[in-house]
Amino acid sequence: MARRDYYAVLGIPRTAGADEIKKAFRALALRWHPDKNPGDAEAERRFREVAEAWDVLGDPEQRARYDRLGPLFTHDGKPPRADELNEILLDALGGLFGRKRPGDRGEDIRYTLQLTLEEAARGVERLVSIQRTIACKECGGSCDAAEGRTPCAECKGTGKSATRRFLRTDCAHCAGKGYRPSKKCGRCGGEGRLTADEQLKVKVPAGVATGQKLKLRAKGNDGPGGAGASGPPGDLLVLIDVEDHPLFRRRGNDLLCEVPVTFAEATLGAEVAVPTLDGLTSIRIPPGTASGKAFRLPGRGLPAAEGSGRGDLHARLVVEIPAALEADARGALEEFARRAGSAAHPRKTAWMSALRERQS
Repeated sequence: MARRDYYAVLGIPRTAGADEIKKAFRALALRWHPDKNPGDAEAERRFREVAEAWDVLGDPEQRARYDRLGPLFTHDGKPPRADELNEILLDALGGLFGRKRPGDRGEDIRYTLQLTLEEAARGVERLVSIQRTIACKECGGSCDAAEGRTPCAECKGTGKSATRRFLRTDCAHCAGKGYRPSKKCGRCGGEGRLTADEQLKVKVPAGVATGQKLKLRAKGNDGPGGAGASGPPGDLLVLIDVEDHPLFRRRGNDLLCEVPVTFAEATLGAEVAVPTLDGLTSIRIPPGTASGKAFRLPGRGLPAAEGSGRGDLHARLVVEIPAALEADARGALEEFARRAGSAAHPRKTAWMSALRERQS
């Protein structure tokens, strides 16, 4: 069953000639071709829809049958199924009470929002600039110029045609408009929609991570068809991208950082500065702390995006070996090595002992 108005799919009037149909198909096929929109499911759906419309309207026999049967038309030539007939019946009953089936939903808009780690941690409100497709106010989305419209002779301007006693459906000759247009709307060029620049406030909650999506409902593109005939607008989907931080790595709601300490600080013990998202703090490291030792600072990580609580900060010590020594410092270190003995390096002493046993 023809679930869409193929003429509306191609954006052409029902009086369009073969050349106009071909031109509209080529433009839309190029716009929605999967090769130009890789990974875009909506573009793939639109491309299939355009191809189906061309398959019907580009064939004179198929087009004549489609014009004759209207909603009862099936692409494969088979009679409509029972559920499809029920759908037609519901459409007709809706027409009795002045209701119309909602049109297609507008397309979603995707926007990538880059944040610093600090912004992701505390939450932020951003003003974003987007381009939306909105219904043309000049023609109300009908695509037709207001002047020069003539009442449809088939439905006498009602936009409805009686298919059975008491049952009325949209007139197939005027697509339910009640009139026959003489020319396209000059403002939108017969597209029914226009592109508009808008600025929207996006509230980003604390604790968001790269890959998360925020949805602003009904802030996407308007549906095609104009007021009263279009479906609901699409949504604005905001994709979060948190930039890498020079000091921290993220693991869930926890933060990891490396804190360099000197050989003397690790050996003798010291109080060392540790960065956090809220500023500097300090930790006390005991004497003899080995490189790689991690200290946990509870609640100094990121807030949970959903729920309460915060992650932790894990500060991993990295003992920095001197790259160059003055002569007196070198002498002092050599003296330390002579005096320290094996007791100062228990792991190395045990390793050497095991090595000698394997070689004996």
